[in-house]
Amino acid sequence: MTDITVPELGESVTEATVGQWLKATGDTVSKDEILVELETDKVSVEVSAPEDGTLSAIDAKEGETVNIGALLGKISKSKTAARPAAETKASASSKKADAPAAATGQTIDVAIPTMGESVAEGTVAALLKQVGDAVARDESLIEIETDKVAIEVPSPADGTVAEFLVAEGDTVTPGMMVARITTGADMAKAAMAPELQAEAKPATAASTASDRPVAPSVRRISAENGIDPAAIPGTGKGGRATKGDALAYLAGGGASKAM
Repeated sequence: MTDITVPELGESVTEATVGQWLKATGDTVSKDEILVELETDKVSVEVSAPEDGTLSAIDAKEGETVNIGALLGKISKSKTAARPAAETKASASSKKADAPAAATGQTIDVAIPTMGESVAEGTVAALLKQVGDAVARDESLIEIETDKVAIEVPSPADGTVAEFLVAEGDTVTPGMMVARITTGADMAKAAMAPELQAEAKPATAASTASDRPVAPSVRRISAENGIDPAAIPGTGKGGRATKGDALAYLAGGGASKAM
């Protein structure tokens, strides 16, 4: 049995709020697969599985405040790890035989997950991909902001973004269909997409702050305080400013500087 604990959260940050569990007790998980999201005043932190196995216990519920090192849950080792080598090879061969069925260009709907206890809706803060982009399974497609947490909606499979059913600023609810993924379309390219993008985007990320997507909450705070949202240093993915970044900027005298 392996403990899942709260990692270091950043300089001067000692506690966080459990935002959303992406897995349920009894679910099979893979090493480095994201299990739970934590929210602090400054950043959102994703906690991953330390090993393959089964999520056997959830000790920190959504909405609870936790400190660094606190126990979030437990993972029991996968029974498959103890299988004889011959059985493992037979299983692998069986999966290979089934692979073509998953690579037939099937279209899969992407839905909004549960966003936390008592959270009934959220706002589309950013579309992280474009129609036609190759994506890998569990790669983030859409960023959603709620009053309590910011969550990212992942791709359910390797494939290509076929369609987005929402736009930035739209209100969404749990279970709502927001995108479609076509599987089996250039799987190798999809698996390589994160690495290719990481190599291809340094110039874009370093171009101008005004090119970054701006979350609705950041636009609202900026408008109310007469500041340029592009001037707010962002800690989110791709340099995006979050609600916490906007509030921190104001607390640091950002509004007076803009005057």
